[in-house]
Amino acid sequence: MKMRLSPAAFLLLSSILTVLWVMPVKAEDSSVELEKLRRSHDALQKRVDELEKREAEAPEQQDQAARDKEKGVLPITPYYKDGFFLETADEQFRLNVTGVLQTDARVFPGSTESPDSIDIRRARFDFRGWHYKSNVFRLQLEMADTPYLRNAYWTFKKWPQAQLQLGQFKIPVGGADFLTEEAQINFIEYSVDTPISPFFDRGFMLWGLPFDGIVQYCAGVFTGAGLDADQNSGDLDDSKDFAGRLLFVPFKKTDMAAIQGIHIGGGYQYGMESIGTRRGETRNRTEDFNSYWFDWKASSVDLQRRARWGAEAHYLLGPLTLSYEYNAVGWHDITVYDADGTITSELPDTYSASVHQLWASYFLTGEKKEFQDVFFAWRQPKPKKNFSLRNFSLRDGTWGAWEVLARGAYRETDKTLFDRGVLDGSRQGYSLTGGINWIANPKVRIMLNVNYLRSEKGTGILTQSADKGKADGAKEQVDDEIGILLRFVLTI
Repeated sequence: MKMRLSPAAFLLLSSILTVLWVMPVKAEDSSVELEKLRRSHDALQKRVDELEKREAEAPEQQDQAARDKEKGVLPITPYYKDGFFLETADEQFRLNVTGVLQTDARVFPGSTESPDSIDIRRARFDFRGWHYKSNVFRLQLEMADTPYLRNAYWTFKKWPQAQLQLGQFKIPVGGADFLTEEAQINFIEYSVDTPISPFFDRGFMLWGLPFDGIVQYCAGVFTGAGLDADQNSGDLDDSKDFAGRLLFVPFKKTDMAAIQGIHIGGGYQYGMESIGTRRGETRNRTEDFNSYWFDWKASSVDLQRRARWGAEAHYLLGPLTLSYEYNAVGWHDITVYDADGTITSELPDTYSASVHQLWASYFLTGEKKEFQDVFFAWRQPKPKKNFSLRNFSLRDGTWGAWEVLARGAYRETDKTLFDRGVLDGSRQGYSLTGGINWIANPKVRIMLNVNYLRSEKGTGILTQSADKGKADGAKEQVDDEIGILLRFVLTI
């Protein structure tokens, strides 16, 4: 017998089955929703507890702040922005801790005697900051080779037009390339080196940027004896050196980009001297670093005066930079002694050594060099996009900044200095340099230079002998030298 359900019974049975089917699902949904609400409640309760705790601590913190203020204690904020900083909340006191590490590899193919090498070229700690904003200070320590105090000065920086600097720093002569911070240099080694350029000295200097930076000047008085490490008693005599540099940026305020980047300048240093100094009368390094254009061979000299002078012109237009510099040193009235103190030569006139330098640079990735800092020297740009190995993309340009460079330098030294036994080496020659610089990010740069050096007159370029059978420090002389230099630059 078949059992038949009435429509009403069928509807009732269907409703019961539907309720029985859905109830577990709704129960499960309710459980999930309840868990969500519980978590939200816990988060809100935690936030309320934090606010209540902060509110309870506020009076104590305010009291502590008041006590600190009475004692002259200011809260300090540490942060990182292209360097490590400690700064008070009112920005009146700041300390910036930085450093630079430069590791070089040098290879010398061909007939030169210069040895292939790997070298820690520079390793420096740098501390900069200010007190009450207008009192700026800097302490820089060189740790590579023989450690010594490098930059150590204080600057009263109240007005842009006139700022006073006291301490130890580079004499503002020798051209923009020499005056550029070593972490910012364009080529691995300078074409203008001591004694044609000066070095560090102790003294005071007035500098400024009047007329909104159209005119930029430095003028100072220095001991003439060099670094404190070279002459730690202060000075050699009562005479002082006077030095200054003047730079014009005549079209700085114009809107015409084609002439806006023109810079024209020059410098001069003059001083009465009593004896030769460690860096004022010394050998002149080549662009290969391991060799020398000439060496000051006299064991002891007396001088009446020394002067340095130079002129420069620079042109910046977008990623293109052109630069020319002429620098020279002149010695007047030289008396040369041998090891026993006997006079071997007397040269009463003025005798000079000079360098002409021309270079060009172009950023393939579009960045622009800048001309800035206290000595109005070169500063490298930050990449438009930092190199990223994780997110590297040729299309997006995440390859850092790429720069190609070329440089030529011609040098000449007075023939009499070689004929009379004062100097030894090349008295006339030139160098050619090609380079590629890669700025991966503002803290990492890799530089590659290829140098060709040629001596045309004199006994030749002085190279350090790589032959172990020869006396320590023995020099070989060559007419030309090829050097391949690689540098890794890391700043913190």
